[in-house]
Amino acid sequence: MVKLTDFGFSNLFEPGQQLRTACGSLAYSAPEILLGDAYDAPAVDVWSLGVILFMLVCGRLPFQEANDSETLTKILDCRYTIPEHLSNACKNLIHRMLVRDPTKRAGLAEIVSNPWVMAGDRGHASMLPLIVKHHLPHSAHTTIIEQMVAGGVGTEDAILKALENDDYNSMTATYYLLAERILASCREEQAKELMSKEADLVPDEELVERYAYSHG
Repeated sequence: MVKLTDFGFSNLFEPGQQLRTACGSLAYSAPEILLGDAYDAPAVDVWSLGVILFMLVCGRLPFQEANDSETLTKILDCRYTIPEHLSNACKNLIHRMLVRDPTKRAGLAEIVSNPWVMAGDRGHASMLPLIVKHHLPHSAHTTIIEQMVAGGVGTEDAILKALENDDYNSMTATYYLLAERILASCREEQAKELMSKEADLVPDEELVERYAYSHG
């Protein structure tokens, strides 16, 4: 799972509206942004996602050079080299995302239906539950609360109230980070099983309880 964070330089847009704000890191910026043209927000996001995908599967950025001027030139020329060890399906997806002309660049609908994406997903992504309190056995939930109280994060009443209200603060953030730690190993095992059979991705309660106890 990849988590995208830090949206301090993000921008709001309306469908069909073109933007002119130049924001983001050079290595991830689409050519039309660097040229100062009005641009289509989803199209530049697809370019940036293509750069991220390239980084994930190749271990390096497609346009990163020794200095910014060389990087800029490579981006404007859309000049990059894909390693031969990648599958043809993955190469095709990168080539469809890193296209200089935004009108010819793949859209989000094309990307999510791409064979490489579908092969990795197996159609089960929607079965991955968001981490919420009722996905945890009571013993694991109690263990997390005890850890937070012992660590001085907050009182038990304050933590439970924050969770009940779905507050966006340090207490709920700490709770869900600890819950993720408990659930991560369980989900990893069940994700492997999904490749061979249909299964419910909510972790086995006994397994989660054992993991929570060992990390309590």
